[in-house]
Amino acid sequence: TTTTAAAAKPRLLEMYCGCGAHTIPLAKSTLLSEIVAVELDERLVNACRNNCRLNKCLKESEDDVNESSNNSKYQTSVEVFKGDAAEWAAKTLRKQRKDDKRIMEGAETSSSRSNGNFDILLVDPPRDGLSSTVCDMALKGTFEHVVYVSCGRRALLRDLAILCCGNDDKGGFNVLDLAVIDLFPGTDAVETLVHLKRR
Repeated sequence: TTTTAAAAKPRLLEMYCGCGAHTIPLAKSTLLSEIVAVELDERLVNACRNNCRLNKCLKESEDDVNESSNNSKYQTSVEVFKGDAAEWAAKTLRKQRKDDKRIMEGAETSSSRSNGNFDILLVDPPRDGLSSTVCDMALKGTFEHVVYVSCGRRALLRDLAILCCGNDDKGGFNVLDLAVIDLFPGTDAVETLVHLKRR
């Protein structure tokens, strides 16, 4: 069951989660109500699930919930899925269009689709950056914040131009904060962390 405090906390969708390097600390922070993590590489999906299990934050089956209910109040539950980020985004956009249509027709209320809504999108893509579908999902989704971890400067510039332009009715994002970290001294490669907030 969700407590009132947990219900007020934001939900996070993490794409390109890898082995859970961001997932685990975020789950342990208890700042979020739920994390849904997506990764394409099956080895990394298994590693992320194992890391979440070891850190007692993997969302458990109904049978296991009663045994570990004491741990759940100290951590955020994490669900880990195997999937391609672009395909996940395309599926999310299709579902959102169907939901929007049903809402317009009066068959549903906007609160009935809250299960698919996320407040924060965390992406840590490969050097090539985000696909146009993931950018589209970020712009058309319910995300108020996007946290972008990048190892590809050119792709980051391209993606920020798309995310910050936002020519749909939601208006895109503004860069709130940015950090550049030289993890690879002597090379031209840097890690960049960008926090974007919806306008």
